[in-house]
Amino acid sequence: MTTMTEVKQPNFLMMKRVWIAIALPIVIFYFLGMRGLVQLAIIWVFASIMLLMFAYKKFRIKKWNASTRDYFGEQDGVWSHEFGSTSMKLDQHRGLIHLREENKQKTYPLSAVKEWRYNLSTTRQRTGLDRELDRTHDFRESGFYIAVDDVQYPEWRVMFFPQKGDFNSQEGIRDTELQLKRWMHIFDKIINR
Repeated sequence: MTTMTEVKQPNFLMMKRVWIAIALPIVIFYFLGMRGLVQLAIIWVFASIMLLMFAYKKFRIKKWNASTRDYFGEQDGVWSHEFGSTSMKLDQHRGLIHLREENKQKTYPLSAVKEWRYNLSTTRQRTGLDRELDRTHDFRESGFYIAVDDVQYPEWRVMFFPQKGDFNSQEGIRDTELQLKRWMHIFDKIINR
């Protein structure tokens, strides 16, 4: 069975918060006229800006959710994962693995793969700016790590992001963990044959 998982890309202009931010001044104008619109300008401008900011944050998360590309080719023997500037592609029949991380990419025989593991860092309970810094650190530390027989590039990191939820929500953590465990199983199945 061959499956390709790809999440539908979000559209910023179709988000409810964006429509509410746009509708707010229109509703005020309809019921109170131009004078009411001007008198309540501080309130509706502030409310609209806040709605748009929250909508943009949610849009970014949904866009990242939809940026994961997985291909599970049980019939053709090709397995691939792509997120951000990283990817991995295993070709079972040709006995090759292609890895890409940031500006480097290389193809190895499957026999060059020495080990694989994953790391899923989650945010410690903190508040404020420290918590945001932790989230960035957690995302940068998490991923699927592949050690290969290569002096120049001995380890590669492939990034993952939840296809549901935020990276630090319980739903997002569980989704990312399942993705990583799925790839552990794929590597066990293909490389340890």
